[in-house]
Amino acid sequence: MKNLIESLPLPAVYYRPETSPCYYRQDDVGKWMKVDLTSVRSFVACQGYDTRRAEGTTEADQCVLKLQERQNVAYAGPLAGYRAGLYWMNQNRVLVTESPRFIEPQAGEWPTLNALLDAMFGDDELGQRDHLLAWWKLAVASVRAGRVQASQMLTLAGPPGSGKSLTQQLITETLGGRSAKPYLFMCGKTTFNADLFRAEHLVIDDEAEDITIEKRRHFAASIKAFCVNPEQHCHGKNKDGLTLTPVWRLTCSVNDDPERLQVLPPLDDDVADKIIILKVEAGAMPMRSDSPEARAAYWARLKAELPAFLHDLDQWKIPEALRVDRYGLRHFHHPEIVEVLRHATPQMRLLDLIDEDYFRCPADLAGTRQRDPWDATAAEIERHLQRLDGPVAKQAGQLLRHHSNIGDYLGRLFRSQPEEGGRISRRIVNGKTRWTIQPPPLPAPPPRLHAGPSVEEEPPVCPCPPG
Repeated sequence: MKNLIESLPLPAVYYRPETSPCYYRQDDVGKWMKVDLTSVRSFVACQGYDTRRAEGTTEADQCVLKLQERQNVAYAGPLAGYRAGLYWMNQNRVLVTESPRFIEPQAGEWPTLNALLDAMFGDDELGQRDHLLAWWKLAVASVRAGRVQASQMLTLAGPPGSGKSLTQQLITETLGGRSAKPYLFMCGKTTFNADLFRAEHLVIDDEAEDITIEKRRHFAASIKAFCVNPEQHCHGKNKDGLTLTPVWRLTCSVNDDPERLQVLPPLDDDVADKIIILKVEAGAMPMRSDSPEARAAYWARLKAELPAFLHDLDQWKIPEALRVDRYGLRHFHHPEIVEVLRHATPQMRLLDLIDEDYFRCPADLAGTRQRDPWDATAAEIERHLQRLDGPVAKQAGQLLRHHSNIGDYLGRLFRSQPEEGGRISRRIVNGKTRWTIQPPPLPAPPPRLHAGPSVEEEPPVCPCPPG
């Protein structure tokens, strides 16, 4: 029997040892399905292995043992960017059970999708449409080739009804038809992320709500990890973790009011080049969408145009001015969104508190009084802002939870200001950094009400003498 077992090829069945061990074999369309031990024994018997007992075990049972020994896998399931089949990743066998559903490009017209993009970007003086198309082209090429490549999070900011979520749905269709929601994991609200590995398109769609600086910085760290690191740790509930290499693309849509925009991370140097931020408009949509039937017809029309869109996208060349080596695309941040985010940073909040407290010197009616610059160490500034009788003590305590925060924030203010005309300077005195903060510019004085000539003024001469 041993010679027979060794001579017969093992059936195409794979075993995944876990809390509830399971097996996988292909169905009639090539998709790998999960089956139990009883089903495997029946399948093995159909492949020619005898189920009659001899020498203590049956041929079928010995075959099952060989399957467990030689054809075990550490992961079984769909995997972003991979077609169904067996792969090796980080010394582990990985069984990808299902392929992405790719759309085949085909020459044609796509007037509805083109009109949608026109409505979203208006006159497009900043060239945002090219940034969207370049990001989309690189994403499609990477996912279809199963090639892991550093990328950027595409962010669409705009009012409700501007096509943000609709564009994300179209991106999903062009990247294989699978999407997942990563925000809870990215902001640290869950440690489980196995569901994310089953989809190429990771979608954040107006679901982000936490605007605390801690969550925003956690979000920033996750963006860096998701967009740049090829290896990702997969952790499912009640399962051992393992390292895989998914092919992901990350998009985010958010309303463009200041409060909602604050879910985005501060655009610090280490994350700024990993985010593209486009501002979209609520222009006239190419088709009605005011009823379920109208929305279904609109979606069907857009989907029907995707083969032609993908054909032209493949032929389109990314402008040389937009290309960079690392990501293939230079990052872009719409200036209006940047201005909102700049004022939402903790360092700008610190400067506001300094102005409200230290430079809170009542001006005279002419608006001419002004305090001198503040020269102090970071510790002295912190103590002053948090003094018990201070007007901003509570806000300062919330902002400066750690002693290292204030020095970090002052440093960011110093580095981000223009070379000339900045309010923050620093110098080293006896081994300590002293900061000099200039007062804010004076507000423009109100216009003087003119109630007639002053006593020094002569009344105007009438050019025409009275008749």
